[in-house]
Amino acid sequence: MEIKDILLPLITLVLSFVIANILNFVFEKLRKKAETTETKLDDIILHAIGRPVYILVIVAGLYYAIHQTPYLGDFINKFDEGYRYRHFILTIFGTWIVATLAKRIIREYGYDLAARTEGKMDDRLVALADMSVTYIIWLLGIIIALGAIGIEITPLITGMGIAGLAIALAAQNVLSNVFGGVAITLDQLYKVGDRVEFGGVYGDVYEIKPRYTKIRTLDNFIITIPNSKVINDNIINYAAPDTTVRVKIPVSVAYGTDPGKVDAILLDIANKTPLVLKEPKPSVRLTEYAASSQNFELLVWVKHYDDRHPVLDRIFREMFTRFEKEGIEIPFNQMDVHIKKD
Repeated sequence: MEIKDILLPLITLVLSFVIANILNFVFEKLRKKAETTETKLDDIILHAIGRPVYILVIVAGLYYAIHQTPYLGDFINKFDEGYRYRHFILTIFGTWIVATLAKRIIREYGYDLAARTEGKMDDRLVALADMSVTYIIWLLGIIIALGAIGIEITPLITGMGIAGLAIALAAQNVLSNVFGGVAITLDQLYKVGDRVEFGGVYGDVYEIKPRYTKIRTLDNFIITIPNSKVINDNIINYAAPDTTVRVKIPVSVAYGTDPGKVDAILLDIANKTPLVLKEPKPSVRLTEYAASSQNFELLVWVKHYDDRHPVLDRIFREMFTRFEKEGIEIPFNQMDVHIKKD
């Protein structure tokens, strides 16, 4: 093989990289211009085709460079009759573009359209489509691409026999997680942004995928939980049916303290605390005569679950000041031991 024999393939490769970078530069300029327009459609289209086209040009350059290389080209041509691998490549990249387009269209338009209707079913269907459309399009695209190179997926699956059954059994955890994701979406147990608590995890829903849910804790950690585990646990959703929540504040005072005086002080504190709602009104109830204390519970309502901790902090601090001023003792666990002499 002489230098001139590999010169054309090298030129093809170099040209593909140059063209790809020129196209990338053009797309970047178009994306910046699209950001200034009112419609989102141009942003969606440019985002969907930009990266795939960049890589497709490079792959196409590599494909034709191989065909132009002596010996290697002749070898490849034996398997690439009718340029079927070219059809395979184009199908894969076409699938990439269609899947990206569908995903972005659903996220940019689907949720807005569903929010304008009164029913909840369309919201659930849009969320389900958002979660599954990419996988469905890729599955169909791969089947079509394999068919382009002469591989029929149906006989392949049928011929797997026992091996297919073994794979299905091995993948049962994956399938249970996927069905769990479908159940979460259709039943609308929670959505992205909701404050939830389950399985000892407390935080905001960060991402819902077919196999798992990501929770961002208040410490800004991301915890990934399989969906099959989620649907088998008790779920507390603080954002549903709305963000208003009741806060229970335990209060203990020493025996001998007038319960009426405790009620008056706690209600006065609650009514003067910012973020505490006037309706429903704060209330106090005596819950227990414990071994060392009288136990009360102050019940207040806040507009948003994020207000719980600031309200707790404010009320506890004010309680300490007021109880000390009024001479009310906050008890602690203690035991009196009496020694009897004979």
